[in-house]
Amino acid sequence: MMKFEERASAMGLECNDEKGIYRYVDIHGRIMYRTIQTTLIPPANITPHETDGFVIPYLSLFTKRNGDDTHWNYCGIVSQIYKFVGNEVLNEQVRQSILRTGLPIIRENTIISYDLTRMRNEIVIQNGVNSLQYGDILPVMIVNNSYNGSKSQSIQFGLSMNYNEEVLSFAFKFGEMKQVHIDGASTTLSSDVGEYMEVFTGNILDMINASFNHTLTEDELFLTLDVVGEIGKKRREGVSKLLTELAPEVPDGATPPLPTAWKVFLAITRYSSFEPNLNAKSLLENAAESVLVIPVRMMDVLEKINKEE
Repeated sequence: MMKFEERASAMGLECNDEKGIYRYVDIHGRIMYRTIQTTLIPPANITPHETDGFVIPYLSLFTKRNGDDTHWNYCGIVSQIYKFVGNEVLNEQVRQSILRTGLPIIRENTIISYDLTRMRNEIVIQNGVNSLQYGDILPVMIVNNSYNGSKSQSIQFGLSMNYNEEVLSFAFKFGEMKQVHIDGASTTLSSDVGEYMEVFTGNILDMINASFNHTLTEDELFLTLDVVGEIGKKRREGVSKLLTELAPEVPDGATPPLPTAWKVFLAITRYSSFEPNLNAKSLLENAAESVLVIPVRMMDVLEKINKEE
């Protein structure tokens, strides 16, 4: 594979090869990669060394928020084989794939990590379903990207719904397409969007109703809460509190019934929807997905999308 600097321009980076600087700017912030090398010109009182000016096979990563003219923040290193994709480049690819199916985009919700190295963009699509019991349930495509190599570019399918004036969102791990699947494959992506829309509208209410009617065993409940607890004691307590709020009222002294799969899913999703840590959000969604009763056809499509080469 060619070195990073040989691929930089093709990856959409502005290049200053003389200084070893490669930049990218969009509405989310500014990114800069710099070639790393040992001291080029040592102080006058220090004898030069034969390794001075030696280029290290990594690049340092710096980020800066738009409007911040003070300093760049150092955010780690990436290797020479790192493949860069700008946030808005990936977002626009997904938007065009959605629009190519003839479906309008309703809204987007973008979450950027504090250091600007991670992004999650939730693109909510028209053509959902409506239920008197659950309200509007809309399909979502979640775009994930990173600049520090901590996560590959990926696209997930999911759902969005309103609950007590809160907007909740959820991404299926089963329906995740990673970089190998989406690289230069806009036609395939449009086909996958269309296939997900079809299975979403035809199966989402069946999934919710089946999950609503499935009562978890005590072992299943504690196992799920233990998974959440591995992410943090505070998160486990938060989900447990939400489960208590969702539980039906029972007479004094009576033992409350075990929750349904849907109530546990709803409690975890309510918590994860407002979780600012993107790693924790992903793990919480995995825990929420584990309790769902997913129709066979929907599972087949999600697995097919996940496995496509």
